[in-house]
Amino acid sequence: VKLAKDIVYQYNKADNITMDRNEDARHKSRDEQHNKYNGLVWALFNKGRIFEKMAQHPVILNISNVILGETSIISSYAANTVLPGQGGQLPHLDYPYYRAFYPSTNPNIMDTAPPLSMQYVTLLTDFTKDNGGTALRPHSHHVPKYPDDEADFHANMVQVEGKAGDVVVFHGAMQHCAMPNKGDTLRTGVLQHMAPVYIKPFEAMADYVRDDIKSGASPAIRRILALDHPY
Repeated sequence: VKLAKDIVYQYNKADNITMDRNEDARHKSRDEQHNKYNGLVWALFNKGRIFEKMAQHPVILNISNVILGETSIISSYAANTVLPGQGGQLPHLDYPYYRAFYPSTNPNIMDTAPPLSMQYVTLLTDFTKDNGGTALRPHSHHVPKYPDDEADFHANMVQVEGKAGDVVVFHGAMQHCAMPNKGDTLRTGVLQHMAPVYIKPFEAMADYVRDDIKSGASPAIRRILALDHPY
């Protein structure tokens, strides 16, 4: 956990100087504004072997097997850091629960759809109410709805509190956001977004992961990167 934290911190400082966020020009709707958050570091597979180890943790894969299927894949892999004094994110839902993807003639079809994504947050530091622990609105995933009313979201949310090394798991359709850091220490966590194999990944994972990582990948990494997927 400490090694991952130190790597994320160094890349976060570099990104703040260069503003190189590995941003994808496709992701520009309001539902995706949270992805422009200044504490995000992307492309973790290319930033150290520790992130390969974390991505294939048995607990994460076992939960994904049960909820998303035994061929579920990694859709995005990033870290989110909230520095002291830094503000929070816009409340949001995770991909693919973006309104632009809902069928306009029957948007409520998503209310009964199977889970289309799960988010795993591995805490690299303690998360507290003071340092920007993630806010979640309980039960909001039952009827996916974008949290346009921020005041209503904050009136009904709870904040994640936990120790470094803990893992928080929630449905991609649950309303959530990083909160402002009012403390004097940073808070950071790894965000592993998993999806069923039939959902197009948020990131082109297999394209940006280095060839040496793919050639030496374990069976679990090959599975979550869909390297052997026939299509």
